[in-house]
Amino acid sequence: MFVKLQNLESKDYVKTLSDREHLTEDVVDSFVNHYLKDVGDGSKKEGGWPNWIDWVNLLFGRPLEAYSVSKVAVIAYVSALHNTLVARPGSGKKIKVFSCSPGFTATDLNNNRGIKTVEEGADTPVWLALQSPEEGIGKLWAEREVVDF
Repeated sequence: MFVKLQNLESKDYVKTLSDREHLTEDVVDSFVNHYLKDVGDGSKKEGGWPNWIDWVNLLFGRPLEAYSVSKVAVIAYVSALHNTLVARPGSGKKIKVFSCSPGFTATDLNNNRGIKTVEEGADTPVWLALQSPEEGIGKLWAEREVVDF
């Protein structure tokens, strides 16, 4: 999986976003806004953002830094949403949220260079929707298992 929290050079964000039980929407928003500011003013490298090597960019025909940061933000936001729902009285604990990776699936996004079919990539999201397991709520899933990001 390309998206890993450790791809960030900013140890502050790695530490903050790793504490998934205490993530809030404000923390995730701050992370995204900091990235947008650093990209806008040209200080992306100094800000500790991922800097993918040239062959990865050439393979996919586009830079993946923004994709990587956006996926980290989405995964972190799911944890923040879970925390918000759990804190709600009553029905909040009945709503389950998950993030999941379909893996490197052949789609238009990667010019059909993925190693999984669309059906194989859909397995985990469909399984989560139908099975809705009790463990791993608010976490990242791949191949029907909770994974670190």
